[in-house]
Parts: sequence; structure tokens; C-alpha cells
Amino acid sequence: MEQDSIQRFSDRAENYDKYRPGYPQALFEFFHGAVSITPDSVIADIAAGTGIFTEQVAKWGNRIYVVEPNPYMRSMAHRRLEGCKRCVFLDGTAEASGLPDSSIDLFVSAQAFHWFDLAKTRVEFERAGRNAPYVAIVWNLRNTRSAFEASYEAFIRTYASDYLQVSQRKMDTVEVRSFFAPLRPRYRVFGHIDSLTYPQLLGRTLSYSFLPDETSSVLPEMTAALEALFRKHQRKGKVRLSYKTRLFVGQI
Repeated sequence: MEQDSIQRFSDRAENYDKYRPGYPQALFEFFHGAVSITPDSVIADIAAGTGIFTEQVAKWGNRIYVVEPNPYMRSMAHRRLEGCKRCVFLDGTAEASGLPDSSIDLFVSAQAFHWFDLAKTRVEFERAGRNAPYVAIVWNLRNTRSAFEASYEAFIRTYASDYLQVSQRKMDTVEVRSFFAPLRPRYRVFGHIDSLTYPQLLGRTLSYSFLPDETSSVLPEMTAALEALFRKHQRKGKVRLSYKTRLFVGQI
């Protein structure tokens, strides 16, 4: 992970922690069965952010290394996961995790794989993994099917600085599968929907690293446009954002 990809979330950690979407329960049910988890399995969540995904995996009761290079995000993860006594927090990246040699049975990465140098990450996972470890890659991808969702996507593209360069949308299925080669991962898609009030929509919008932050001179214009968009599409004080959650899981 390059320094910019690490630091760009420093001013957004609070909004990220409060307002980013979770993940559908059906994903975790499928996921647990797909990776042959035992009580002795050791998991590493790479670029764990504020621990939104980690929190769900922690319910399995396994030892989890929570690897996150950004100190603000890692602090939020500490707070979210303070009840998880089997979590070990590391200041590391996908390419230089700080994990012990031959220690990990399952690597997970949620909302972060598009930031990684894939060649260096593969070498690092082979070093830290044991017995052909599993790797699970997860993204929440916003749909653009409804009138509001299509308008929100257009809004983001209007105000984003480098959306297509840093978004998971830039990674196609072929590129992700190449990380697992010569083996082939399983691929599943799960759906879920969030209903958001305006403060929740604003918080989620401000959590995106490719949009102006709260210090930007563009912020008043952007929030005015967002509020107008919300007013046009809200029903009973909320708008709906639907997601397809993509899961790639396999061994390396």
C-alpha cells in the first residue's frame, strides 16, 4: 500500500466508522462453511480499517490479527473490538504485514484489496500463511439501479477527485482471480439494502476518500447538492442505497 492510500483516510476515520455499510449475514454464513474454519484457525484481517468486517468474523471466536497501517483507523478498530480478547493489533500493510512466519490460515480483506500491490501481497501471504491458506476478498459495491442510486453515482462522479482510480470498480474479476492462480477462487454475490436519513447519507458521503473533506472550500456546494438530491428522492425521511457484496474466496 502506498503512503497516500494509507494517509488519505486519516481525516475520515470517524465518519468511516459510523456510517460505512456493514455486510449481509448470508455472506458470513456461506463464508464460514467455505473456508473450513476450526477453533484453532488463525485469521488475519488485512487493512482492517475501523474493524467493521473484523467485528463479524470475531464472533467465530478465533485468534485474529487486525492489520491496519493508519493510526486513526486502527484506533477506531481498537474501540470497536475492545471486547474481542483474541484480537491482536498490528501496524502493517498487505505487503509488509508484520505477521509471524507460517502463522495464518485465513487472510481476509474487505473494501481494501484494490489498494494493494498484488505481486508483493501474494509473496507476503505465502510467507505468513500456512498449509495453503485461504484468502477472502470482499467488496460492497453500490448499485445504480434506482433513480436515487443513479443520481447519487452521478453526484459522486461530479465531485470526486480520483474516484475511478481508487475505487474497487477499477478491479475486474479476471484481475482478482489472477491473484489466486493457478488455483481458482469461489465467487458469490450477496445483496443488502441500507435506508439512510440525511445525516447518515452525509456521513457516508464524507467517509469516501475521493470526495472533498470537511476542510474543503467545495464542501458547502457539495453538501447543498447532496441535500437537494436527498429531498428529491426521500420517502418518509430516508433514501435507499442497495449494494451487491462480492466475495472471492479460495486457497493460494
